[in-house]
Amino acid sequence: MSGTHYSPPTTPEWTVRQVIHRSDWKDTTRICPTCGESVDQMCGHCQVELDRKRTPPPGSKLTRERRLLAFCNEECATIWLDAD
Repeated sequence: MSGTHYSPPTTPEWTVRQVIHRSDWKDTTRICPTCGESVDQMCGHCQVELDRKRTPPPGSKLTRERRLLAFCNEECATIWLDAD
């Protein structure tokens, strides 16, 4: 592995909502935040959902912000989640 590509959320308002195994998700590829390998989201991979409260602009009802991260496997997700 070449090291962490994206650091874990460094502010306390981000929380991990779920860590799940996915396949047949989207016809796209992502880069694994831990190892930098390409993750085909139609094949088996591990997805981490992050969530935080947000202050919406006037007139907006969206009060939550969500990030979905795709990892090669559970090991890469665990390394990313356990990083300091």
